[in-house]
Amino acid sequence: MTIEDMYRQNYHIVRGYILSICGDEHLAEDIASETFLKAIRHHKSYDGTCRPSTWLCTIARNLLYDEFRRSKRLVSLEQQESTTQIFSLFDLEQYIINKESSRRILELATTLKEDARQVFFMRLENLSFAEIGDSLGKSETWARVTYFRAKNKILEEMEGTSHDKL
Repeated sequence: MTIEDMYRQNYHIVRGYILSICGDEHLAEDIASETFLKAIRHHKSYDGTCRPSTWLCTIARNLLYDEFRRSKRLVSLEQQESTTQIFSLFDLEQYIINKESSRRILELATTLKEDARQVFFMRLENLSFAEIGDSLGKSETWARVTYFRAKNKILEEMEGTSHDKL
């Protein structure tokens, strides 16, 4: 497979995966582009033991985490909503709770095992289970089961967190 084929078949997967983590379209495009540049430079390190999408998403994730470390940021409230929007007190509280929950879910998702993490983030990007299974060299059923288990693990952790605070 040429790098051009790899790009055509996987760009939307890589970009979607990164977008689902960071929530910033421009950053996702930058990271996706940088991913393929790095893949070109290090194409000899791809040994074919995993799907190209898995290899590329791993590169992309590492580049994104490097960017997070460099800029010392996570998905921020400012990135998600304009600060000029006027909220009622209730709306503001709900907004903060929802954003904190989203941030916590993403943090927990990054602690999942590699396969589960990939499936979870691909599903957040609205890829079908068939597309996820195909891109990872597995079956649709495997993708469904893996997502279900990942989602339940995150929910258990969220519930544990909320119980710990009480």
